[in-house]
Amino acid sequence: MSAINLLKELLKASEKAANIARVCRQNQRLFSLLVQEKEKDESNSRFDHDFKTLADCLIQEMIKYDIGKQFPELRDNIRGEENAKFTNTMGESVIVTVTDDPENTIQVLEKILNGDKEAASALVDEVYRDVELDTDALELPTDSIPLDNNWSELGIWIDPIDGTAEYIKGEEKLTKFPNIAAAGLKCCTVLIGVYETCQGTPILGVINQPFADKVSDQEECQGKYSGKIYWGMSIGDLKFNNIAPHEPDARIAILSPSEQSKYVDFIRNQLKYDVIYSSGAGYKILKIATGEAELFLISKGSTYKWDTCAPQAILRSMNGDLFNLQDTLINKSVKKISYQDRKVMRNLGGVIAYQNIDKLREFLKL
Repeated sequence: MSAINLLKELLKASEKAANIARVCRQNQRLFSLLVQEKEKDESNSRFDHDFKTLADCLIQEMIKYDIGKQFPELRDNIRGEENAKFTNTMGESVIVTVTDDPENTIQVLEKILNGDKEAASALVDEVYRDVELDTDALELPTDSIPLDNNWSELGIWIDPIDGTAEYIKGEEKLTKFPNIAAAGLKCCTVLIGVYETCQGTPILGVINQPFADKVSDQEECQGKYSGKIYWGMSIGDLKFNNIAPHEPDARIAILSPSEQSKYVDFIRNQLKYDVIYSSGAGYKILKIATGEAELFLISKGSTYKWDTCAPQAILRSMNGDLFNLQDTLINKSVKKISYQDRKVMRNLGGVIAYQNIDKLREFLKL
């Protein structure tokens, strides 16, 4: 069993996902058909209105199909955020599926898109497109890295588009630090994380940022973006990633705009951090991994396993980690976020992330 083979498939799937996200977002006529409000039992309580898009559902099912086809023993252990049911404007409920037959997928999408075969075909082209990876640019290890686990002992969490609200609004807002966005498409990420089911430990993570950079300001290229892919692997004592070391521009804590004031005050006044607000859990934790921010904290249980599995795996590849915040505060000891219990999908105690564990110890002292 090769961890590199699995990583390559995750990277390919993430790039196909990014392509779908870009195709949907660039076509306004298509995009207007894709958005619907989540039902109450699948929405996030943080938001008054929580939306999903056809892009979310299609990406999730595409990733499950691609990975399951390459690794059949993993198929039943691949889970994602979205309910695959989508309702068209006629009120007809359709289950988004990706199968071996592209024509079948087109027919499913046509129903959702009110018979628009051209739009359905454009999406299906991306679903079944072969993606070539530049392994040199991605800095993949050249040596084979064995996995001690059987495929059936691994699980995968997918967040097809983390930051769906930002994906829908698309309003770019920057912070005073040019490498950190406050809101907008830059905050959207595709998250794919692999964990050991027995111990609940994340071992492989891929974060694809589909809208990392605008291609050009020229009129013919408006709305076009290029992406970036980040990955990390932590298997036993072996740790690899493609993230270059970076010294932060300042002592930065990156938080949600809805964070409780008592935590904001403590971080600003006691820990002496420069507090920056941003959107998207995956994006904020990515900024910890890249070293552009030092601390991520969310005090409420409003993140889920699909939000944290991939970025936590990347943090672990850098000797950092993601911890249960309330356990850390109450017990003055760290409890890492775990994926062992399949029934628990929410990170109920909140989370705190550091790349530098010495900084976490400093937090605990205060």
